[in-house]
Amino acid sequence: MSDPAPSETPKPSIQSSPGHLDHRYPTQSILSASTLPKPFLFLELPGEIRNQILRLLLTHKTPIVTRNAQQLGPPKPTLMSLSPNILLASKRTYAEALTILYGENLFQAHPSYLTSMLFALDPARTVNSSVCLALIRRFHVRVRLDCDTFYTKEDVRRAFDGADVLEVEVFRSSWGIGGYEALEGYRDVRGVRKARVHGSLPILTARWLEACMEGVGEEAMEGWGCEEDEQGYWDR
Repeated sequence: MSDPAPSETPKPSIQSSPGHLDHRYPTQSILSASTLPKPFLFLELPGEIRNQILRLLLTHKTPIVTRNAQQLGPPKPTLMSLSPNILLASKRTYAEALTILYGENLFQAHPSYLTSMLFALDPARTVNSSVCLALIRRFHVRVRLDCDTFYTKEDVRRAFDGADVLEVEVFRSSWGIGGYEALEGYRDVRGVRKARVHGSLPILTARWLEACMEGVGEEAMEGWGCEEDEQGYWDR
């Protein structure tokens, strides 16, 4: 009498319970490829929209916070809410964002060394990269009228000619102390798209100096445009 045939082990069902993915069958999927959400690709946006997004992340619109023009201490640092991590997204994003980060923010020039020591928040943390320095076109500089300068007129022209923005904050230790010798180099700067001069000098002189820096002529300017206003300014 022959032995009975061994009973076959039942095969597991290939049907998965609802919500369960059986990894033994890789073609099985809850969502088909057509229903998967399409990833958002930043670089597929038009360039104008990408630039608007990068400006929101990388530019600082609030004016630089400085102390009163008559106080001699260094300006208080301006807190900036920026998101520079976007530069790490890709090489293309890095190239586009770097131009906006350094080209569209206002950087403070060193009061003695001008654009050779630019900084945004802390004078001890200067911009050292030659690539980044070449992109910076917006400057803020503090000029003290009652002290000798460490730079020449040629240094000032070489640093600021053709800048996009140049903001000159003028101050002195006491009212009526010091002349305009420290500003002579700025009087010969040309081609600035937007110049702003403010602080310890008459309004008319400030507007005249702004017009000089925004001009394109190569002729040297004499005087300060409105010396007749100077005595009345200090007599008020």
